[in-house]
Formats: sequence, structure tokens, C-alpha cells
Amino acid sequence: MDNEKIKKFREDPNFTLEVKNPEVEELLIVYSNEKTAANLNKLIEKCTKSRFLIPANVNEKKQPIPVLIKNKDGEAFLPIYTSIEQLPKNQSTPALVNMPYLAINNMASKKETKLDGIAFNPFTNNLIFKRPLVEKIEKVEKARREGKTTASPTKGKTVQMTAQQYVIFERLQFEHMFLPTKMFAEGREFMTKLADNKEQYIDELYEESYQQKRMYPYMDEDFSVMSMQISDDLNVTRVDFPTRDMAPACAVRAYLVWDESKNNGRYFTIDLTKDKTTELIEITAEHMRISHGEAPVEGAELQTILDLVNGDEQATS
Repeated sequence: MDNEKIKKFREDPNFTLEVKNPEVEELLIVYSNEKTAANLNKLIEKCTKSRFLIPANVNEKKQPIPVLIKNKDGEAFLPIYTSIEQLPKNQSTPALVNMPYLAINNMASKKETKLDGIAFNPFTNNLIFKRPLVEKIEKVEKARREGKTTASPTKGKTVQMTAQQYVIFERLQFEHMFLPTKMFAEGREFMTKLADNKEQYIDELYEESYQQKRMYPYMDEDFSVMSMQISDDLNVTRVDFPTRDMAPACAVRAYLVWDESKNNGRYFTIDLTKDKTTELIEITAEHMRISHGEAPVEGAELQTILDLVNGDEQATS
């Protein structure tokens, strides 16, 4: 908080009471009820243009120091409020600071704060922006301030996409292009890293593939990764993708097969079809898409894929 704003705070206590955010409050409810990429993006966009209240103590230099809250796991969050009405009735801190969200986000993103995120209206909405999301917002805003722009996902073509359409576009790119390309290019090193770091690594890769970083809607808990050593040389890693934001052709999950003895891999997906059934698809190193017909029930998927791999090996031996 700069000196001018601190001076304003000291001279006019009503300065803090001006904050009203009915649209933010409405979007907080919408996103809490339906956590989609579109709803998150609308909420973030509105927040970046809004101001919030932060309870604070005052240090020896008469400077406000935000008061933090902790959950039962010991995680620390910066509480922010959309209006004076959202504050708890027993609020007893000597100061209330009025700050724009981007300044709040910048403060919370700094490593030295050791914050786990930002809590919106913790006694009513109690919606959390966890640290990874806070850092993503800061990264995008920093790029914007520096005049950097991200490439259009349509590579120069002028095509209007809704937020939801964009998320589906990125799903298809990642599940059928980015991830298999990574596996075929890096081989055993990639498979080892995936087995070691599991959901965290998939989440990092997924975000890396996004052109518009702010619109990336997932966390590592949205994924599930299971690495299975079938034999001394054969590893199969199953990756389950987020269950929300699904559309025809999106992958429910992928099976990454790596044969160490042959130093090669196979990449399979279980794709959703238009009639809401599933199809077993193979993506080759040349980016060819091969259909193996209707996918079996989930419990039989692995065996079906192993039969395909072993059957092809026997046919070429």
C-alpha cells in the first residue's frame, strides 16, 4: 500500500467503507455452485477490476499489517472482503485497508509471504484462490504490464471462442497432441518423471501447453496418475483427465505404454463419442489417429491394450 493511500486511510476512515462488489459476490456464488473454466475466468476478470477490504493491525510506524487466517491444516490465507457487510460482526482489528485486487494478488504471490492463497469472504462465501492460481494470475498480469501477449490458439486465424470452447480446444490439443508428442520425444526419461511426480507433473505439463495461462482451470487434484510395471521391460502409466469440461472427442483417460527393451512407446486414449459411449483410440508417433473400436468397460481397458501390444508384437516377430 503506497504512502498516498495510507494517508487517505488515516484521514478518512470512510474511505474503507466505499467498497461494494455485488457483481463479484454474485460470481462467487456462481463459481462455487459450478466450478467451470468459464465461471472462473469471469470471476477473475471482475476481481482484477475491483477493490476489496482487508482487516489489518497497525505497526509502530502506523502502517497497516494484514491479519491472516489459518485452516485446521495450518495453511495460512489472506482474507479479503467484498464489502463491510461481509465482515464478521465481532471484527476487532484497528484498521481496514481498501486495496485493488491486483495489488492484493501481487502481495499474496510473493514467496516471502508464505501464504497458501486468498480467501474471499471467509465467513460467508469462503471461496479460496489457492497459491498456484494466485501465481498464475500474477504471471499473466506481469506479462500484460510488460506488453507481452500470448499467441492466439488459432495461430493467426480470427475465430471467436467462448471460454468453454477454448478449454475444450486445449483439452483436445493436450490429450491427443502435446502429451503423446512428449512421450515419443523423451521416452524413458519422460515415463520415469511421470511415474515419480504423477499428478503434479501432469498438471504442470497441461498448464505449459495452454496458450492463455489465466484460463487454465485445473489443479493437480483434478488428475489421477498410476504407473504399473507390467514386466521387467514393460511399463504402462494410466492418466485420468478431469471429469469436467468434457465434450465429444475429449479423452476420459490415457494409457502410456513404454517398452524399455525396444525403446519405443504406444499411446492410447479412451475418448468420449457423440452418443456418449467411449472409443479406444491410438495416437502414433506420426500423429496418426487409429480407432480400435468401442472401448471395453473400464476394468477391462488395460488388458485390452496389453492384448493389442502383445498381438502386434507376435504378428511382427
